[in-house]
Amino acid sequence: MEQKLNGMGDSHIRTKPFDHNHQTDVNDDDEEEDEIDDHSAHLVELNNRIKNNFMSYCLSFLQEDEDARECVHGVWNKYLQCVGDVSMISAFFDTLSYSVKSSIFPKYQDEILAWCRDVLHIQCHAIIYSTFYSETFSRIIRYVLKQSNFDLETSERKAVIYVSADFDRNLKHDLLTSITSIQFEHVRKDVLFEDMIDVDRLQELVERDSNHSHLYPLMIIANAGTNVLGRCDELTKLKQFSRQHNLWLHVTGDLLGSLALLSTVKENVNISCDSLSIDTIKLLGIQNLPYLTFFLRPMVSMTNGKPTESNFGQDEQINTNDSSTVSTTSTNRTSSSSSSYSSSTTTNDNNSSASPPFYDAILHNPSITFLSIWSISQRCSKSNVLYHMKHSFELVNLLSKRLKQMKTIRILNNDDYAQGVLTYQRICEGDTLNDPLPKTIIIFRFETTDILDIEHLDDLHGYVDLLNLWLFDKLSQQYPKMNLELLKCIHFQMLNNSNENSSTQTAAHAIRFAPLEHLLDTIEEQNMQAFVDDVQRYIDILVATMTARARLKTVVAKYENLVSISMPHWAGIGAVRYIPSHEKADVCSYDTNTIQAELARKLQTNDSAFSLGGEPNNDQESMFYLRLGMIRKQDDLDILLQKIAVSGKETEVALKYVEDMAQKIKQGIEKVQKDLQDENQQMLAQEGLLRQLPVISNIMSWWSPSPTASPLATKGRSFDLNSGRIESTENTYAYRMQINKQSPHAPMHNDDQTPALSPSPSNSD
Repeated sequence: MEQKLNGMGDSHIRTKPFDHNHQTDVNDDDEEEDEIDDHSAHLVELNNRIKNNFMSYCLSFLQEDEDARECVHGVWNKYLQCVGDVSMISAFFDTLSYSVKSSIFPKYQDEILAWCRDVLHIQCHAIIYSTFYSETFSRIIRYVLKQSNFDLETSERKAVIYVSADFDRNLKHDLLTSITSIQFEHVRKDVLFEDMIDVDRLQELVERDSNHSHLYPLMIIANAGTNVLGRCDELTKLKQFSRQHNLWLHVTGDLLGSLALLSTVKENVNISCDSLSIDTIKLLGIQNLPYLTFFLRPMVSMTNGKPTESNFGQDEQINTNDSSTVSTTSTNRTSSSSSSYSSSTTTNDNNSSASPPFYDAILHNPSITFLSIWSISQRCSKSNVLYHMKHSFELVNLLSKRLKQMKTIRILNNDDYAQGVLTYQRICEGDTLNDPLPKTIIIFRFETTDILDIEHLDDLHGYVDLLNLWLFDKLSQQYPKMNLELLKCIHFQMLNNSNENSSTQTAAHAIRFAPLEHLLDTIEEQNMQAFVDDVQRYIDILVATMTARARLKTVVAKYENLVSISMPHWAGIGAVRYIPSHEKADVCSYDTNTIQAELARKLQTNDSAFSLGGEPNNDQESMFYLRLGMIRKQDDLDILLQKIAVSGKETEVALKYVEDMAQKIKQGIEKVQKDLQDENQQMLAQEGLLRQLPVISNIMSWWSPSPTASPLATKGRSFDLNSGRIESTENTYAYRMQINKQSPHAPMHNDDQTPALSPSPSNSD
């Protein structure tokens, strides 16, 4: 192709006379170009066919779930729009030799750093990319250990890393398994704020470990937006503390990216830490992106196996002329300095050449980690990149404002651990603005004590927790796209009074909304408005139900045939049992259960608030009762109990009538059986014993036939339900025979009137 292009260039520059040889060369070039185009088209077609077949097979498992298909398409299209098919260039880059890659990589690393400064407003000296979450911590810990282990006094002592009490246990186990020279110390003071680091308690632990013979303080891992509650440590105080005690401060959390949303940020403003890690998948809303770790403290390279000394008290710019320290922000790299990172490169006589930290780790890993970030920086505008984070923060802020207006809603991750509204001065240093920190998460639950007769509730805490479970079920079913979560924690429990010890509290449930953790931005402002309106509607139901539950025993006592049943694990009003009037002394009878079952069947047809429940009594027999569910108005309790009382009385009367009728039928059957038995005995006495024997009876019947119409012939009996009398079936059989003689298609017998032959169904009615 290069020869063809050169030849075409010569033909345009030099003027040659036309000849047949020249025409033959042009035709050969055209044929070669056609072959290349055909081959390229074949490869494109092959790639598209393989891709389409694979994606079609995967989507075939989502044919019945249209919402899941839309979610997959949305996430995939967003990835293609922002990242593109970066796997192709990544595979090409990985085929290059290490020396070539080390010469190419600094250019793109500098572009990524410049993009991060412009978009995220993070002034850093280096950046590394990690595929796994634990890998980010492992690399930063190993780097800090290399700086501290040059001192012989600490080489045989274990390094202590100070973390909050709720630090991920699985992450800690992985780090302790891979790095044996460290141990973790949980900074615990208040159980209600175990996700935060208390500076005073940290001071005590550091002083203790500094004087320990086998331990020494190494670093602090703080949070700027904890995973569960979204709380933020006091990074400015922790930074000052780490400088005083020569500790490394590493920070992680979702609020670290929120600095990008500020309109103006001065150059001297930066996060108060030595290094930080962010989850780009959550902040940008794009899948398959790496974790980014930024080094805000100047990097230290190794020379002769020892790190150069750096000023741990100040984060000043490293002198670029010092060959022992190389910042990855340097833009004046030459190919010779870059190629020094190759294994085949030798150092000079003074051994002064050094490689920027983590270059080896980055280049020995798949290049798609940094190329995906670089591709985003080339394809997406700043507003497009930050839309997911900005939109998520706005949704949380909007929901927080609306929920604060509801008196019965308690926001659990409110700024109750600090005075006033938290601003960026809590996490940044320099000329920071007083803009409030956004909230990444909102956690709320239903709570109220302003209920009439609330002292009548047996277990207020447990019942309120049941109401929150009911509220979560309703909201999650109605709004599945909001991805609500149900949390259970001791932090969420309401206190009876201010003097109650929090350690004696039981865990309670709360509802968590974190849109930043989900890739698709499918929730709009109007959806949030509808969600808030439904929350208010459900809250009114909870208040009415809670009030009715407190009044249940008092109101039930007014009804003679109703008793209240305790139901501690039922979120509705409670339960009642209807007791028949004639069985007040024996409530365990069969009739009581029959009435409850019939009541539930009858009332459920018109009102879903009723349901049937059962519990064993002392004799292990199940006793039924009526459960009362949720109500919309407080006055509905009186209406429900009135329905139970009236319907119970009607059911009791109906069942009593059926019981009496059954008793009459039973007595009639017994009387008929006795009459038939007497008639059989009379027939036996008249006919004689010989006619009852199997063989002799035939001879006797032949010799002396029995009369055809004997007055002692056995007759059937019928029971009249209206009069309760037992009558012979002779009249019925005679009537049947008369009808059969008149017409073979006569209608059935009617007990009320004499049947008539009718020509059409309309007249028979």
